[in-house]
Amino acid sequence: MRIKLLVASLACCLLAHGALANPATRDYKPINNGVYAFEDTGPWKEGEYTVPPYPDKPDWVGFFVPLKKDYHFYVDAKSLSVGSDEVVRFTLRVVSATGAENVSYEGIHCRSRETRPYAFGDTVGMKWYESRRSVWRRVNEDDMTRLRLAEDLCVDWQTPADAATALTLLKKAPWL
Repeated sequence: MRIKLLVASLACCLLAHGALANPATRDYKPINNGVYAFEDTGPWKEGEYTVPPYPDKPDWVGFFVPLKKDYHFYVDAKSLSVGSDEVVRFTLRVVSATGAENVSYEGIHCRSRETRPYAFGDTVGMKWYESRRSVWRRVNEDDMTRLRLAEDLCVDWQTPADAATALTLLKKAPWL
């Protein structure tokens, strides 16, 4: 008898929970309490940007990337910017132990945890080539360079207020 009662109670709870969880069975109305004002900003949209001139006299600021001890990583402080679209843009330089360089102009959208390459540098000709696959991609554990850079620039995945704040965050980042 107790088992039947328990099963019946459990069935009623599940039905009630299902009714509450099903949006078709409830009328959802926005809450307007008069204290908080929420704006519907809609989906995020990237703003206008221009790739800066290839760095002539860059101000390289180093940052540490774990598990990449044979490489050195830098961001050009002069190219660092924070757009009104909440994208941190910068010139990135990676130097191998043999002296080979890769230079790119990239962006990080802190809130969505995504990065995007805009252009890649020709270190001999000193010019940019636009990226052929310039799409936003989620920062993941496999890309230690962008993950570490995002962690350094986007504290708690929040966009820095301006380029000076971003530079300060980069310089304060731990060299573990």
